[in-house]
Amino acid sequence: MAVTAVLDRLWRDIEARSRTEGHVVEIIDGEVITAPRSPARSDTLRSLIRQAERELGEEVPLVFDVGIDFPGETSLAPDLAILDLDAQPRGKRYVYMDVVAAIEVVSTAADTNDYVTKVAKYSRFGIETYLIIDPFTRVCTLHEGAVGAQYEKSSTYRYGGVVEMELADGRKFSIDTSGFPGETAARPAE
Repeated sequence: MAVTAVLDRLWRDIEARSRTEGHVVEIIDGEVITAPRSPARSDTLRSLIRQAERELGEEVPLVFDVGIDFPGETSLAPDLAILDLDAQPRGKRYVYMDVVAAIEVVSTAADTNDYVTKVAKYSRFGIETYLIIDPFTRVCTLHEGAVGAQYEKSSTYRYGGVVEMELADGRKFSIDTSGFPGETAARPAE
């Protein structure tokens, strides 16, 4: 069995057993990554969902922490994925073609997965809009225009401003970051 298939099966087992309460679990490049969920992440996601429902309509197709399949590679579960209006789940998941924007809230101060690995993967699979929200630096990075393993344009926005996103299907989403909570890096155990 191919490594990708084994990792994807492991990912599905983790998803099915849901014994990871209080943690975000992902398999990225063959590594099982767990990060504690935080009040800042939770409050940021709640704010994003409310804003999306206000601006894009209460029936906006979006999911949070739901698996997205990438053929030949391990699935990912973006913190928030805004989906195409016609998106239909395949079991408990969607496929990358259903995603019109992916949003990640950085879980740890030294997170390279959101900034490097996911930038390359989302772009490579044609997810045209990818927003990284970093409560540690209090900066949002918007990537637009997927080309190969990178994006044509990247813009940064400090907390307090408005992030103007154009979704792949032409819808626009303005995100007010003024209420996003910050995060402090955890101190190492003594």
